[in-house]
Amino acid sequence: MPPSEEKPILKYDSIAVSSRGIAETHGKKIVLFVPATEIQRITLRHGKSAHRPGLSIAIGSVMALAGIFGLIEFFIAMKGYRYELGLVAFGIIGASMIFDTFKQRYFLEVDQRKGPCRLIFSKNAQKGEIDDLCNKIKTTYPYPIADETRTMG
Repeated sequence: MPPSEEKPILKYDSIAVSSRGIAETHGKKIVLFVPATEIQRITLRHGKSAHRPGLSIAIGSVMALAGIFGLIEFFIAMKGYRYELGLVAFGIIGASMIFDTFKQRYFLEVDQRKGPCRLIFSKNAQKGEIDDLCNKIKTTYPYPIADETRTMG
């Protein structure tokens, strides 16, 4: 096997790109990884970054309704606190899921054989630095990247 030329690992915010593929990271842990052989196209977008927004809203709504029911029960029947407070905790988690679904972020939508997946930048990511990362990726790796943030109003 001939020695391969080692290309640098490009990182910005929560995204790391190497010759092996693209990953979304949190700290030093990889949250989501797309192998290079699976990548067909990459698109930079800005908008709602939830992976499956309909499912997140549905589950979040059910949990939020359980929380509302728990809150009502807490004030009506003051006997037990554990059951009602547990339902209120579910409601808080459900409301958080609904809120997270509507957050606007920059993300890389990677089209792969199994379907698209989204690698999300944090809220601190700056458009100029994301553009720099995309330009470095284009010149270093053979991944095709399109920027659809400019065409969006």
